[in-house]
Amino acid sequence: MKHFSTIPALLMGLTILLSGCSAESMEKLLSPMVVAPPATIERDVKGHDQIYAIQVVLRMARQRPDNQTYSAYGLSNFVTPPLPLFQQIDLSKDDAGNVTITSERKAFDVVKGKNVCYGLELRYFDINGKLINHQFSRYDPEDLESSTLLHHQHFFTLQNYSLTGEQLTYPMSLDSTYYDRYLFKTDDEGRRLKSTVASPKNVYVEVGKEVDNDLPYNASLARKAVEVSMTRQATAPYRDPSTGKEYELYKAIDQTALNAMVKEIFTYDYRDTDPVELELGQAVKGNDDMGRSRLGEPVKLLQRHRDLMTAKNYDRLGFKGMLRFHKSNVAFQMRICISHMIGSKEKYLTANGIEGLNGHDEIQPSWNTFDIDYPIAFRVIADADEADKEKFGADVRRYYPEAATETLVRMFATDGDYYRLIPQITM
Repeated sequence: MKHFSTIPALLMGLTILLSGCSAESMEKLLSPMVVAPPATIERDVKGHDQIYAIQVVLRMARQRPDNQTYSAYGLSNFVTPPLPLFQQIDLSKDDAGNVTITSERKAFDVVKGKNVCYGLELRYFDINGKLINHQFSRYDPEDLESSTLLHHQHFFTLQNYSLTGEQLTYPMSLDSTYYDRYLFKTDDEGRRLKSTVASPKNVYVEVGKEVDNDLPYNASLARKAVEVSMTRQATAPYRDPSTGKEYELYKAIDQTALNAMVKEIFTYDYRDTDPVELELGQAVKGNDDMGRSRLGEPVKLLQRHRDLMTAKNYDRLGFKGMLRFHKSNVAFQMRICISHMIGSKEKYLTANGIEGLNGHDEIQPSWNTFDIDYPIAFRVIADADEADKEKFGADVRRYYPEAATETLVRMFATDGDYYRLIPQITM
């Protein structure tokens, strides 16, 4: 794809913060629609902290007329869409504990639009290749401290590094130019602040340059900025040996400030199911993972305490959810993490101490233990709400040259006729 190599912020490969001890590599995952097979030799697995492989699945979706469920689309033998309806990124951990992307796809390509959404599904596997999402949804009213449902929740925010070790990958344009709003720390009058030896996040700007959403991303300068931050060199000019240009450091926003702007770029709606590893509406075969007889009963949305008698007392884990994007022409790293709360009540208290559920971007400062924490790259390549459909088509063709405008218009029409022959699941 023409512009992919110009976006170093979207390359991946950095070691992820994972719990559990190292062990032999698991067998490679099967196709996107098939659960990974067990390894030849079964190994002892102690619990959910031993995650050895991840499937991150993204499906374009449409809300159904009932306004309660979504149709999320898969791969079709009859229809070749102009841009992907189904995308998947696979990650695997090696013997040394490093996590790398094993799939050909390295970033998700999505479209902004008021009627456009994407179903995100996360699948975690142990060293034997077995799906272990259910290990996070256990509930025992007699043993709340061991009830994993009460101690875990995925959060979806923004990150400032990529999996390949690229630093300062704050949200930027598709041509790798920073947006000032998502990069610089400013004073009350909106002026950029020069770095001090105490400022932890900083970015280099050419001396004398008046920046106005036109600072290009530079991987080597980003690495140098991280290297000298919190040292005496942070206040000294730096001359780039490759260009001879002189730069000075300015303060970049911290993680808390970045999180406060997440919803300007995307929002996420939790759609967890009970059992968590099955499709919404699918018939349960026999007993569920808690040993309850549910023969033939449909899978429902996850409820507090895994109650089967309620319909709107929802709980949140984050294995399944709906994403909507609110800004086009943006490339960013989505932070995906599972927070591990120590007490059994923390998850259900908001930041001000009131009982309630926390949103996808509301990670409380006291929650600093994560079972897994990794960034995934997204590119919002076009705006389906664009009045000029030829421009919409041209934006998509930057990445998918064969996409015809008339086909794209059909694909994003409100009647949904385009999807008649495309497999779907319920979310």
